[in-house]
Amino acid sequence: MPDNKGFVIAIDGPVASGKGALAQQLAKELNGFYLYTGAMYRSVALLCINKGLNLENESEVETVLPELNIEFEDDKIILNGQDVTERLSKPDTASGASVVGVYPKIRAESVLRQQELGEKAISKGKIVVAEGRDIGTVVFPNAALKVYLTASPEVRARRRMEQFVHQERNLEAELARLITRDRRDTEREVGPLPADPESQGYFILDNSDLNERETVDKVLTELKNRNLI
Repeated sequence: MPDNKGFVIAIDGPVASGKGALAQQLAKELNGFYLYTGAMYRSVALLCINKGLNLENESEVETVLPELNIEFEDDKIILNGQDVTERLSKPDTASGASVVGVYPKIRAESVLRQQELGEKAISKGKIVVAEGRDIGTVVFPNAALKVYLTASPEVRARRRMEQFVHQERNLEAELARLITRDRRDTEREVGPLPADPESQGYFILDNSDLNERETVDKVLTELKNRNLI
């Protein structure tokens, strides 16, 4: 591996494209730091849910910012001293994150914290692997490698069904929800999902027909081609 002082791999893409699995595995194999940016928005949503606040009320949501303390310890996410790793994977926090993530103050504060965490890891010589929807455009625009991970809506809907296998979910309804989520994430004014990733310097990877191992290998090959590892 070249003698790097640390750099960022930014992974963006729509819901259920496999960003989290890719980022975690890359960080593991590169001995890097996995920065799960979505945890911040899910944590905001969780705090609001626990307090009974209305996620659709921007001013109410903003009131939780002063008490928001998120730490990443190994593979755990610690919110205000509590391990919420499993709780943040639940559907209500996932959908809630998409709602609160459009609020400017929530977005700005979260981006600032993400940048601070990334810079701290880079200063220690770590490769930072961050995933989300605006990582390569807003959070780390100068990332050494920007990956836009995607898959067909049908494939992603099936993946969502597998994620929530213990719940009664209809594929057609799941596909409709996913398409609505894609539209909201792409059209929002604050930190939108890149609409034209190719023009923004992304390495586009469609993993509709790839498994997790093959997806990781594609990115590792791209890193080697760029002489980053």
